[in-house]
Amino acid sequence: MRNSEKADLYLLPQSAFPTGGLYFRNKTWAKETQDKHVITHNNYIVGFEKKTKRFRDYKLWLVDDHADESPLGRI
Repeated sequence: MRNSEKADLYLLPQSAFPTGGLYFRNKTWAKETQDKHVITHNNYIVGFEKKTKRFRDYKLWLVDDHADESPLGRI
């Protein structure tokens, strides 16, 4: 693609695709939009271990539970 005129661009709804800052720092918003989230970004935190710990703490880390179904195995 050589120019953006050939692409359709759409903004994703924030309730379905929240940033880490919004989801993890705004408990009221997270509760009000519960069950609407498709993907939660794990930004606003640095480091793989910190990111996996935060996802585990929030019950959002499901990789280990399904390692036998993945060609990558356990991470």
